[in-house]
Parts: sequence; C-alpha cells; structure tokens
Amino acid sequence: MQAAGTMVLLGIGSFFDIKWKKIPTALPAAGAIWGAVCVLVGISQKGAGEVLSEALFSVLPGIALILLSFVTEKKVGAGDGLILILLGLYEGAGIAVSVFCLGLFLQSLLAVGLLLLKKADRQTCIPFLPFLLAARLIWLAM
Repeated sequence: MQAAGTMVLLGIGSFFDIKWKKIPTALPAAGAIWGAVCVLVGISQKGAGEVLSEALFSVLPGIALILLSFVTEKKVGAGDGLILILLGLYEGAGIAVSVFCLGLFLQSLLAVGLLLLKKADRQTCIPFLPFLLAARLIWLAM
C-alpha cells in the first residue's frame, strides 16, 4: 500500500516538475496527511518509540535536500525535499536513501550526456522528481 501511495505522489509531482519546474504546495500537504496516517498506524502496531525513531531517520534525506535548497539559494528545489521526506515516512529510511541515491545517479547520467552533446550548460535546470520516480520503479522491479 505504501508503494502505491509513493508512486502516485511521485507521478503527480513529476508531471508538475517537468511541466512547470515547480511542485504545488497542495501535493506535499496531501501527502503529509497520508504520511501521518501511516505513522499513526505504525505506532498502534509497533509502539511509539520504534516508529518515531524510524520516522526520524527516514526523513533525513529529505531534510538534507531542503537544507541544500537554502544553501544553493533555491537551485535545488525544496519541494523535492518535501516529497523525499514523505517517501521516507511512507516506505522507511532504506528505500528513501536508496531511491535518493539512485535518482541522483540517474539525473547525473542525463546531465553528463546533455553536457557532452552541448544541449545544456551548468545553469540548465533538470527536474529531479522524474528521476526519483524512475529510481522507485527500478527498486520495485528488483
């Protein structure tokens, strides 16, 4: 069930990220409601201590991305970080870190290819959520 929620979130977010290079505020807000439900269900099943410590660890990749957004003066989107936080809440730290790293790798492959073909320069904006979606699809296939 968590993977389905993640795929919907990443799919809708990817559409907006590609088309407008912006993620609407309503998307992470709606996702946060579902994430809160997941955490509450987990607390009722496993106990508060275990679930909250896992939730804290699982949001770290997204928090790092949001901090990077501020350091780079918004060259990295904070919305990507919010979606990654939700991915961590939905599916746990292992999936979140794996999808984040694979998404970065896939995006870097495209960026290098575009640079080599002289179709982009260092200032070209490349949406990140489609690469998170591709990475999650790859992890689902494995």
